[in-house]
Amino acid sequence: MKLVTRAAWGARPPRYDLAYIASTGGVKIHYEGTYVPKSLAAADAHSTCAGRMRDLQASHLNHPTEDYSDIAYNAVVCPHGTIYEGRGPHRKTGANGNSTLNARDYAVCAMLGNSGLVVPPDAMLDGLVDAVTWLRNKGAAGKRVAGHRDGHPTACPGDRLYEWVRGGAVRPDGESPQGGTEGEVPGSGIARYQVTINGLRYGYGAKGAHITAVGKALVDGGFGRHYKVGPGPEWTDADTRNYQLFQLAMGYTGTAPHEDADGVPGPVSLQQLLGKLPGKTPERTTTAPPFPGRSAFVLGKTNPAVTQLDGGLIRKGFTRHHDGNGYQAGSRFTTFTRKNVADFQRATPALAGDADGYPGPLTWRLLLS
Repeated sequence: MKLVTRAAWGARPPRYDLAYIASTGGVKIHYEGTYVPKSLAAADAHSTCAGRMRDLQASHLNHPTEDYSDIAYNAVVCPHGTIYEGRGPHRKTGANGNSTLNARDYAVCAMLGNSGLVVPPDAMLDGLVDAVTWLRNKGAAGKRVAGHRDGHPTACPGDRLYEWVRGGAVRPDGESPQGGTEGEVPGSGIARYQVTINGLRYGYGAKGAHITAVGKALVDGGFGRHYKVGPGPEWTDADTRNYQLFQLAMGYTGTAPHEDADGVPGPVSLQQLLGKLPGKTPERTTTAPPFPGRSAFVLGKTNPAVTQLDGGLIRKGFTRHHDGNGYQAGSRFTTFTRKNVADFQRATPALAGDADGYPGPLTWRLLLS
């Protein structure tokens, strides 16, 4: 096991005392959920992983709404299999979704993204097993190994890593974590993730009148046998099971999570059920100001247009790169600005093929409108 302590990677002290926790039922696996460059997994890139830990901690300490006391995870595992100590054993995590879930399990995050590096390298899987074993030995973690999405509506830890979790969280050579796995992951067979269709959320934990409308349509169609009470405005496992019956009746196959008949709507089946696709009232859109020209964005130079650009990056959440004090709007086009623009470009299909971090007319319009 390769473990880097907080002091060794340069952790900042917590904002206030971390809550002590004697033991947990297990460990929840997470991923970063943003773009992570594939190059991070290169053999000669390991020296940058400690800096990435410092960036993760800084992003949590500067989070605008969560008021984290420290990096949220108990540990983070890099693509090279090294464990970076986060809050550590016997400290309540801040990452699992709410206070109850945070007290139930520790949280281990993989340096894995929803784009770029999305397939966990074998060394990372080895490191994740090492992290689980470490928290069992040093922090009295129980046998459960689960994904963040188990019990909380989120896409985390991503489909590829979640598939590994549901398969028993084993090493590439087939060895299970010390003590095996138990609890809510293996064998549940219930899809607990959300999708967005026409601006509305569907799937486990989604809420709203549109959820009630789906339930009523299922009952009217003869697909309501799993309801004991309801249907209601919050999507539950009963909604998933009933929607699965409807999908199977349509001829869909595959009932495991993320297969065609897993009980989570897609636009085709939803329109078939409701006769239309409900949608949110479109928000009033704004027109981007005129593009100032590429000469406004020269590395190290100042221009008022950079402040406008920064405003768009901040509004859309592309602020991962900064000097350690959070990303601030300003008139200087810095390397942090360029890297954040590149993240936006990679995440935008129309721009992903030319993600150099320098705004052109299309980047400017899509970011500011």
